[in-house]
Amino acid sequence: MAKDEELIYKLVEEINEAIYSMDSHFIKLHQNLMSDELSPKQIILLDFINKNRKVTIGQIASYMNITSSAVGQLVSKLEEQHYVSRSINPENRREIFVSLDTSGITYFEREDEIKRFIISRYYSKLELSEIVQLKEVVQKLNQIVLKEGVIQEINDKGEI
Repeated sequence: MAKDEELIYKLVEEINEAIYSMDSHFIKLHQNLMSDELSPKQIILLDFINKNRKVTIGQIASYMNITSSAVGQLVSKLEEQHYVSRSINPENRREIFVSLDTSGITYFEREDEIKRFIISRYYSKLELSEIVQLKEVVQKLNQIVLKEGVIQEINDKGEI
């Protein structure tokens, strides 16, 4: 069994190195094609809004695990640059909705162009059956990770 574990370890290391190399290349490509000067927190916030359309400050705070006040500051900066806009919830006037504004919409249109470029440049060189297989394997691994949840095997000292 120890031989199998060692082989699995080496294979996973090679997979991780290939993914890291690929991701590094895609990040550099992305940085060269995007002119927006957004912080990682701003990008996470915009992604959350883009996926959920209209969200509240509280929903963003919960998702990002930060205070509503911190979200308010992020939203204010993004609002100044027209990435997001705020509107009052007509059903609950104390609640504020945040949604994408013109710069935010343009940002995600550009993101889509970059994704399509990466797909046409790289993924299109794979056979359709390989892409389907890759998707299935990655989704299966993701489901295993999500099912297992938080790592229980780590003790209070941070040891495995």
